[in-house]
Amino acid sequence: MAKDSVVLKSNKYGLTLQLDGTIPFEELIRSVCEKFAASKDFFGNASMILETMGRELSNEEGLILIQAIELNSNIKVILLHENNELKDTRMLGQIDRFYAEDIFENAKIIRGSVLKTDEVRSDSSIIILGDVKSKASVVAKGNIIVLGCLEGNAYAGYPDNSGCYIAAGEVHSKTVQIGNVSGEIKLQEKWLHRVRKKSNEPVGITVWNRELLAEPLSSGLLRRIK
Repeated sequence: MAKDSVVLKSNKYGLTLQLDGTIPFEELIRSVCEKFAASKDFFGNASMILETMGRELSNEEGLILIQAIELNSNIKVILLHENNELKDTRMLGQIDRFYAEDIFENAKIIRGSVLKTDEVRSDSSIIILGDVKSKASVVAKGNIIVLGCLEGNAYAGYPDNSGCYIAAGEVHSKTVQIGNVSGEIKLQEKWLHRVRKKSNEPVGITVWNRELLAEPLSSGLLRRIK
C-alpha cells in the first residue's frame, strides 16, 4: 500500500501536516492541493496555526505551501510552526529566527486581542493573534509579538533582559519597556527620512545605545539581534 504523502492531524492550536520528505516538492504540493480541496467543506472558514513535520522547508517553500492550502480551502494560515520555529506568515522570508534562547521557546499564544484593562504575563515569549488595546498590559520574560496593533503597555525581557524585542503590525503605544530600558521610541534615522516608507509596515523595537529604537522588519532588524 502506497504511503500517503500528506497526512492531516488536528492539534491544540490548529493543524499539523506530516509531509513526505522523499518525494519532489512539486509532487508534494499537488498532494496538498488535492487533500485540502477534498476537505474544504470539513474545515469551513477558519484561521489557524499550521505545523509541519517530516520535511524541512525553505522560506519560499513555506510560502508556496501556505498558498496551496489557502487557494484550495477557506483556511487562513496565520502562523507557520516548522522545525521548532514559529513564524508570522506575513513576515516569512524577512526574519531568520524568533527565538535564540530557551526562554524564547514555548511561547504563550493568545488567540485574539488583549482587551481594556486585561494583563497577560508569560515566563517565555508571548504571541498575540490580534491587538493589544489601550490600557491593556503584556509582560513577558522573552519577546512580545503582536500581529495586530499595539496600543497598550508592553514589557519584554522582564525584568532586566534588554536583548529582547517587541514586534507588531502597528505601534501606537507610548508605554513600552524592554529589560530596564523605557522611554520614547525613536525611529531608525534612515527610515525616518525615507520618502516612500509604508505606513503599515510591521515594526520591530529593540534596545540600541540604551534607547528604544524602531524600524521596519523588512530592514532586517531581527536578523541582527544576537
